[in-house]
Amino acid sequence: MLRIGGRTLSIKDCPGFASARGLMFDSLKDKDGALIYANNIWMPFCRPLDLYFLDAKFRVLQKQKADPITLNRKTWRIYEDKKASYCLEIRQGMTNIRKGAKIILK
Repeated sequence: MLRIGGRTLSIKDCPGFASARGLMFDSLKDKDGALIYANNIWMPFCRPLDLYFLDAKFRVLQKQKADPITLNRKTWRIYEDKKASYCLEIRQGMTNIRKGAKIILK
C-alpha cells in the first residue's frame, strides 16, 4: 500500500524474478501499480503507466510516461534510470509525485 495526498494505492510487490513480470498480463481492477526491484523495465502486454524511478532510500529520481510495446517499432524501448534501485509503476494519470519526494510503502 502507498498513501499519496489522502489517497491509498494498492501496490503489487515484485521482488526477485517477479520484477521481470511486473504488471504484465495483470488486470488493474484490484491494484494501482507495482514496485519493481530494478532500474529498467520494458512494457509488453501492459497498459500506459507512469514510472517513478527511486533510489535506495525510496526517493523519486525521475518520472517517465511509458507506453506499451506495439507492432510500431517506435514503441520498442526500455525505460531506465541507471542511478535508480527501484521502479514504481502506477497507472498513468493516477498521481503526480514530485522529484525528490520520499515514497513510503506499507
